[in-house]
Amino acid sequence: MKLITAAFIAPAILTLSAHAGEAEGLSPSDLALVAGADWTGSLTYLNYQPPFEDVTIPANLEVEATDTGLKLAYIYPDEPHANTTVTLKVSADGQMMMGEPIVSNTLLESGTREVKTAFPCEDMGKAAKCEMTYAFGESELQVTKMVTYKDEADAFRRNAYTFTR
Repeated sequence: MKLITAAFIAPAILTLSAHAGEAEGLSPSDLALVAGADWTGSLTYLNYQPPFEDVTIPANLEVEATDTGLKLAYIYPDEPHANTTVTLKVSADGQMMMGEPIVSNTLLESGTREVKTAFPCEDMGKAAKCEMTYAFGESELQVTKMVTYKDEADAFRRNAYTFTR
């Protein structure tokens, strides 16, 4: 792994109803089901240097529920110097997560909550739009960052965390 930054982690809403659906807003309690220290998985990221290929490394995750969201401690067994902690904060009105506008908050049939955010960003020195997809489930947790360069139609995956327990 060349570099893990908050951009990898930045490193993510739903309606509580009898069926899957779109939500009005997200609350920290909506995310609490993922709290715990027993998440194992990997980080796959598109290397920023030639040959610009996907790299996959092992990763573990410890999750602590907070009053405003989640505290995520990313642990890289093979690269402990890269370990980092991120606070995933939900705004008081439930319309933002990590300071990014929530564009979708869906409770899937499986019980997994899928939250998407979208915001302007920069990637490789180019103006872009970044989209984060967070999937919070009882036994799965995924965070994926997609990037679309300005004036281009196709998005590409910059990185993806996949954890299970």
